[in-house]
Amino acid sequence: MKYLNLFLFLLIATGIQAQEEIKFNQSITWVATTAKSAQENKLIFIDCYTSWCAPCKWMDKNVFNDPSVANFFNTHFINAKIDMEKGEGIELRKKYNVQSFPTFLFVNDKGEVIHRTASKMTVAEFLEEGKMAADPKRNLSFLSQKYESGQRDIPFVLDYFLAVQKSDRNKAELIGKDIAERITLTDLNSALGWKAIKALARTENDRLGAHFMANQTAYTAFATEEEREKLKDRLITSTMYGYLYGKNEKAFMEHLSYFKNSDKLDRRKQGIMLEADFYLDNNRTSEYIKIADAALKGDLKDDAEKLSFLARRADSKVVNQHTPNPKVLKQAYKMAKHAAALEPDEYSVQSTFAKVCLSLKRKEEGLIAAKKSRVLADAETSKIQKLAQDLIDKIELL
Repeated sequence: MKYLNLFLFLLIATGIQAQEEIKFNQSITWVATTAKSAQENKLIFIDCYTSWCAPCKWMDKNVFNDPSVANFFNTHFINAKIDMEKGEGIELRKKYNVQSFPTFLFVNDKGEVIHRTASKMTVAEFLEEGKMAADPKRNLSFLSQKYESGQRDIPFVLDYFLAVQKSDRNKAELIGKDIAERITLTDLNSALGWKAIKALARTENDRLGAHFMANQTAYTAFATEEEREKLKDRLITSTMYGYLYGKNEKAFMEHLSYFKNSDKLDRRKQGIMLEADFYLDNNRTSEYIKIADAALKGDLKDDAEKLSFLARRADSKVVNQHTPNPKVLKQAYKMAKHAAALEPDEYSVQSTFAKVCLSLKRKEEGLIAAKKSRVLADAETSKIQKLAQDLIDKIELL
C-alpha cells in the first residue's frame, strides 16, 4: 500500500507539472489551428522562434513553464509554436513580416493580427501582454484603430505606447516623446504620472526623470519602496553612462558616491561595474586593476556573473585595441578564472574564461574551458554550439 500511494503521488505530481506549461501545437497544421480557433472562439497565440535563438530558449525555460502563464494561455488561446525557418513557418514569417526572434503574435481564426509583441520578457511582462491581447479594448489592433482615428488623450496614448513598444520601437519613440511633452504637472503627481514615468523616464535629466527625482515622496501611494528605489537606480545609472561617454569625470564621480557608499550590496556592486567601466574606457589601467582586484576580494567575490561580465568586457576592449594591454588581460584572467570556479556548469562563464585564455595564449587551460563550454552548449541553441566549437578550433591553433 505504501508503494501504491507513492506511485499515485508521483503520478499526480507529474500530471500537475505537465500542466504547468503552455500546451503548444495541439493541431498539426496551420489550417487545423485556425479551424480550432474558430471552433473554440479563441485567439491563436504564435511563438515565432528559430532553433538558434537564445532568448527563445530562455522563454521556454523561464516563462512558458510558469503556472500563472500556462494557466492563462491554455485557457484563453490556441497555442502554436512555429519555427520560422522550417515548413509552414517560412510562409508565415513572410506573411506577418517577422524580423526578430522571439516574436509573439496573437491572431484570429481569419489570420488577422490582433496583438503583436516581441523579445525576452519576465513572467509578469509576458502575462501582461497576454492579458492585453485577450482584452478587446486593450489589444494592439483596437488601440491602433483609435489612435489612427485621432484619439490623443494621455491615458489612452500611454496605453497605446505600452502596447506598441515591443513591436514597433520607432513608432513607440515618437509616441513616448509626445506623452513626455504634453503630460501636465498635475498628472505627473498622480497614478497616471507614475505609470508614465516608469515607462518613459530614461535619465535623471529628462523631464519625467527629473520630476521623479525631485518629487520621490509623491509616489509612495502608487508604488512600493522597492519599485521607487529600482527606478532611481536605473535613472542614475543611465545618467552616469551619459557622463562616461561624454568624458565628464567630475559629474560621474559625484554620482558614483551614491552607489559606493550604499549599505545595500546590490547597489555597491552596481557602483563597481560603473567605476570599472569608467577606468577601462579611459585606459586608466592602474585604477582599473585596483578597483577590479578589490572587487574580486570583496563585494564580487561570490558573484560569478558580474566577475565574468567584467572579464568579458576587459578582454573585448583589449582585443579591439591596436596595442594589447597585458595588465588588463591579466586582471581579466584572474576574474574569469575565479568566476569559472564559482560556476563551473555555466556556459557563459566557461566560455568567457576560454576566450580570455585564448587572448593570453594559455592553450592548455583555455582548451579545457572551451571543451567544457562546448558540452554545456548542447543545452543551448545551434548557434551557440557553433560559437563554442569555433572557440575550441581557435585555441587548438595556438
